Amino acid sequence: MQLLETLYQNDISRIATDREHGILTNTWLRPVEHNEMLEIAEMISQLLQESGNDKLLLNALAIGKLLPHTKEWMSTTYYKSLSDLGLKKLARVLPENVFNRLSFEAVITRAEALGAVTFEVRNFANDADALRWLRGYSS
Repeated sequence: MQLLETLYQNDISRIATDREHGILTNTWLRPVEHNEMLEIAEMISQLLQESGNDKLLLNALAIGKLLPHTKEWMSTTYYKSLSDLGLKKLARVLPENVFNRLSFEAVITRAEALGAVTFEVRNFANDADALRWLRGYSS
């Protein structure tokens, strides 16, 4: 499996790309505050726009609990912005904690109900399975 090229990394997240398959990845490295999530989300959007990548992997294993206003922003604003950028596939690696996982599920369910999601979304337990799906190697 092709290695990912790191585009940006700090103590909050690592953003990488698989240029050959048009994939951008973001791995949260620790629990984040709302403003930190906004900062990284803006960077992801900019990189998607510049690269023309249409597939995104968001790894939230380390992110912890989502704050209510963060969940609201994700469901009403962030997922719509990804749709507006022409995203085709979103793979999410969700936290193992059932409550945190359900929180992410509620966000996408609400975003879909609001019509903000025009791309395919799947959840995975690890990056390898998510990348396999994004690269078209599994159904």
